[in-house]
Amino acid sequence: MRPLLYSETAARDRGVGWQRTGSNIRYYRNCNQDTNSDPITLYSLTWTLQFPYDSDTCYLAHCYPYTYSRLHRYLRCISSNPAVASYCKLRVLCNSLAGNPVYVVTITSPGVGRVEGRSRKAVVVTARVHPGETNASWMMEGFLDFLLGNSEDAQLLRDTFVFKVVPMLNPDGVVVGNYRCSLAGRDLNRQYKTVLRDSFPSVWHTRNMVESKNRDKQERQR
Repeated sequence: MRPLLYSETAARDRGVGWQRTGSNIRYYRNCNQDTNSDPITLYSLTWTLQFPYDSDTCYLAHCYPYTYSRLHRYLRCISSNPAVASYCKLRVLCNSLAGNPVYVVTITSPGVGRVEGRSRKAVVVTARVHPGETNASWMMEGFLDFLLGNSEDAQLLRDTFVFKVVPMLNPDGVVVGNYRCSLAGRDLNRQYKTVLRDSFPSVWHTRNMVESKNRDKQERQR
């Protein structure tokens, strides 16, 4: 897969955004060892690139970027759409360590009554626990577009389930440009058993949401 290049000059003069670039692309195991942890094999990604302009400012990326600002714009768009207002609700699940809102989107068809709504099984979907995996956000946007759409399949899913969607679990890592870790320097994928709510709020509150849904299910079965 070719790397991506963003040229400020190309964007200003020709309206060109991120585009694939580079040649002689290689990904290979090297001889260096990570001395800060257990011995593991390290790998290198190399390529050849000729910058398109002199005195330009350029940025490189492995995948198409997906920013926290873009998520904000997307969520504002769907939450203000009157066509989906009856079955799509947006709220703040919690605030991150840096104070950024972590959003949860609830999608389900309006029930005839409260009992019907509570009887539906819940489906919890999360993305972007690792900030560098931007493809997850593009997939999440497509997933939400489908689930909020007018197809018969989407309608059936909304009638059958309650979807709880956390589109960006690690907004702090996205904002500061981490690849894997949160602002606390930890991999949130390894923190689902944490009791440190203030250190890992998004994971703690997501787990609490799942546990709450499980308790509701157990109460209905009594």
